[in-house]
This record gives sequence, C-alpha cells and structure tokens, in this order.
Amino acid sequence: MRRYRTLLFVVALVVINALGLSLTLVNRGSYRNSLYYRFTRQRFAWILSDPRPAYPIQAGWASVAVSLAGTSTAGTTPDSIRTQALALTNGTTRAVILSVDLPMMPPPVAQALEQKLPKLGFAWKNVYLGATYSQPGLGSWTNDYMAQRQFGPYNQQRVNQLTAAILKAVSLAQSQMATVQLGYTQADQNGQEQRIIDRRQVLHLLQFRKPTGESALVYTAPVRSMPGGETANAPDQTVGLQALTNQLEKQTHSFTLALAGSIDDTGLSSQLTSGNVQALAVRLATLLTRQPLHTDSTLIAQTAPLIQNDPQIRISQNWRLKPWLAKALYGDYPAELKALRIGQTVFVGCPGGVSTELAGNLLTLPIADQRPLVITSYNGGNLGRIVPDSYYYAENSPYMISQTNRFGPHTAQFFEDMTQSLVSSLK
Repeated sequence: MRRYRTLLFVVALVVINALGLSLTLVNRGSYRNSLYYRFTRQRFAWILSDPRPAYPIQAGWASVAVSLAGTSTAGTTPDSIRTQALALTNGTTRAVILSVDLPMMPPPVAQALEQKLPKLGFAWKNVYLGATYSQPGLGSWTNDYMAQRQFGPYNQQRVNQLTAAILKAVSLAQSQMATVQLGYTQADQNGQEQRIIDRRQVLHLLQFRKPTGESALVYTAPVRSMPGGETANAPDQTVGLQALTNQLEKQTHSFTLALAGSIDDTGLSSQLTSGNVQALAVRLATLLTRQPLHTDSTLIAQTAPLIQNDPQIRISQNWRLKPWLAKALYGDYPAELKALRIGQTVFVGCPGGVSTELAGNLLTLPIADQRPLVITSYNGGNLGRIVPDSYYYAENSPYMISQTNRFGPHTAQFFEDMTQSLVSSLK
C-alpha cells in the first residue's frame, strides 16, 4: 500500500510539474504596460517620411498561375493557384500589391519574399500582401505542428513554386508600367453605391486606367468564414472572391486583383453564391463606368512589426499555453501591420483574419474620417482571428478560443491603437 501511495505521489508530482511548465494564467494587465506594446511603439519612432513624388503614379500589373500537378493533397483540389501583382511608382517610392488565391498569404512565402523582393527594387516596407480567402483543402502552408495536424502535410516544393510565381508576376508587372488615372468608389453587397450605412459590409473598389485604355481593378470585400474551417471545401452553391474576380474580369475587361477584407463568422455579410455572383459583377461593372478618374502622385507605404514576445494561446477562459509551448505547437511567425496609401485611399493589412465586427470598429477611428480606410486580412502573418475584446471572456462567443486575440484580453484595443498610429504616419 505504501509503495502504491508513493507511486501516486510521484505521478501527481510529474503531472503538476508538467502543467507548471506548460500552462500559465492569462495576462489581464493593460496592453500599454506590456513589452510587446513598448517594443512596437519604439519601432514607430524609426518610421521615416517618404520623399516627395517625382511624377504621377505609374502602374503595371500581371498574373501568373502555379500548376499543382503532382502536388495535390486531395482529388477535389484545383489544378492551379493564381498569383497577382500590381506594381506602383511615383518616381521616388516603389510599392507592390500581391495577392494569391488561397485562404491566406502563407507565412513561409512572405518570409521568402522579404529576402528576394528588394533585389527587384521593392523595399519590404512597401510590399502589401493579401489573399482571396479561397481554395482551401490544399494542405498546410506552414510547417508547425498544429497547422499540419489540422490542414495536412506541409509541402516545401509548393511554397517554392508559389514564391517563384509571385516574383515572376512582379517582374512582369514592372515591365508594363505606365502613367495611370485612378478612382475610388465603394458599394454595398448588392452592388449599389454605398453611402455610410453599415461600414462593415462595404466593398471597396480602386481602379486604374492607362492612356491606352488598359485598366486594372483592386477590390476588397468581407467574406464568410469557410464552412468546417479552412481545411474543408465550401459547398457547391457557395463561392468566394475567386469567382467574383472571374466575373468582374469578364464584365469590366480589366485585370482584377482581390483582397479578402474582414472575415465574417457571425453571418453579418451576404453570402456569395453561384446564383448571385454574376448579377453582382454586372452591377459593380456599371458602377465603375460612372466613376471619375484622375491622376495622383501620392504613394506612401509603411510597415510596423508587431513584437509578440508573449503569445497568449488559450485552452480555457483563464489558462493559456506558456510561450515556449505556444511557439513550438503553433509556430513563431513574424507579425506585421502594413499600410499603403494610393492617392486618397489607404489600405491596412493585418496579420490574421480581422473579424467583420472589429473591422467596423476600425472604420470608426478618427483617421477613417479623413480618407477612405480599407481593412484586409492575412497579410503573411498567422495570428488567427482578431476580434472585439468583448468576446474574450464571453461564454457564447462564435470564435474558437485558441484561435482568437493572441495578444491577450486587449488585442483589439492594441490593433486599433496601432492602426491609428500607422495610418497617421502616411504623410
């Protein structure tokens, strides 16, 4: 009996020590007192103003497809992934917008591009990344344990192929640059010109036109979260930005680059289906024909690294994984907030899926009253969902507890603060 009690004591001691090494309480302190806030604020002090433009904005665009032959993980997966690039310059600043037909811009691809794009003339702070939040079911695009467990095996060859295709698209876009006129408009999810009704459901459209008549469109829209998560293919009647892009290209005869805006887990936004996507594209094309265009020389880009020294990935309301274990399981990928001002329109790219509700809050910031503010998701980071702080301890939250607000209980406040500061620096 004594030996049995001793064994139980030893087992209990091992379990307690293991829990002590693996778990810790959620940090409830103000984000303004955290190391990640102080480190990030210090980076803002290093931001330099861009030089004055030399001439009106020039732009070029290109699309390159990546063949998936021989690398597919399931019989229902697509044959290729489309990558798109829109390059911009005003003589002193060179910037580029990149998008891929995937649920996110994969972090390993973003890290590779950070090393290689400067060789093509693009400083990393001037590179704006996004995705169409489409084509799930292609396996994991990150090499961490949890991603591979949820999405399937990681394929480095596919990452290399995607990186090479993006670089090729950027090179092609640069070779086709010419002075453009541009014009911004916004619409509701029925394709009607949007006045200030519900900022959470707005489609943002920025078009470019060369003297030759060749044109391009960059647009963003809120998207519904994928049924069953990013691993599952959507039902046949449900389509995403990829299908809307195809229809817009047919209706406008323009190069069309889509960026996923906010991610809707609550059903606020309208669902794009095979039955309504064509009608929406027709209405948007009609709206774009009425949009006045003009030349503009304002082109400013900035990137703010978000220092996440203490990731808060929770397993319950009050307990979270210790940082070493969180990074071991979920990976340790750079997180950045990116901003790009083209004329009077400002794009802000976030390193995770910005919830539709939080996007609405960001659009009420003081800076959003000065010029159009466009929020996009999954810019090469992998922070999961970024949602209003009111959901952090909510019992009936629609969001997965381990996937939300990895900067702690004040994540939304932190992002609102950083967005206001970053956009204010675009002068």
